[in-house]
Amino acid sequence: MKNFWAFIGMLVLVASPVQAQLASGMSGFSSAPTSASEAEYWIMMRRLGACLADSKKGRSIEFLSTTPGSPEEDAAFQTLFHRNTNRCMGNFVSANMLRAHIRGSIAEGLFELMPSDRRAEGLSLGNAAPKTVTSLHDFAACYVGANQADAIQFLNETKVGSKGEVAAIRQMVADFSPCLPVGAEVQIVPIDIRMAIAEALFHSANRHHVSNSQVSQ
Repeated sequence: MKNFWAFIGMLVLVASPVQAQLASGMSGFSSAPTSASEAEYWIMMRRLGACLADSKKGRSIEFLSTTPGSPEEDAAFQTLFHRNTNRCMGNFVSANMLRAHIRGSIAEGLFELMPSDRRAEGLSLGNAAPKTVTSLHDFAACYVGANQADAIQFLNETKVGSKGEVAAIRQMVADFSPCLPVGAEVQIVPIDIRMAIAEALFHSANRHHVSNSQVSQ
């Protein structure tokens, strides 16, 4: 438990993106593919999530329905990115993206596209907090369950990888304590927190919609 939370905790850290590559000539004047900057990487992630949520909604939801790190997630990921080229990648020809970043970006895109009445209906029903917090997703579900309005405002008013995101997380830290493992010394990476919160919000709204749809059938 303590080892898991060692990278998520009360000291707010800024995460650096993983390697990504732009198409020839898209960054500077080089004729060869070049490494993307940190800013370019996060812009790509924002666009990627919104694009996949819009153009591959069904597959995106299937991807998010899997357990992180599971064989099912691997299969869903391969289905989502089954071609060598993907228009949602924009000018990026390759990228070693973290799955957590992709999950969160897609979740945020799906949540934004969800009709406001359906989203409000799902979130109004609330979520039962996890009995124990053993993962980042448990933490996010716990936090969102008690702070829906703040979580939505956080996503609406900040951009992933921005200084505003870090500043907002610093303000939110005081509300994290009830959802953190007792006695664990932890470090918070704003990007990770954002991605998990986005997915928790989407699941909360979408789960109730799915349940209602099943009852009506």
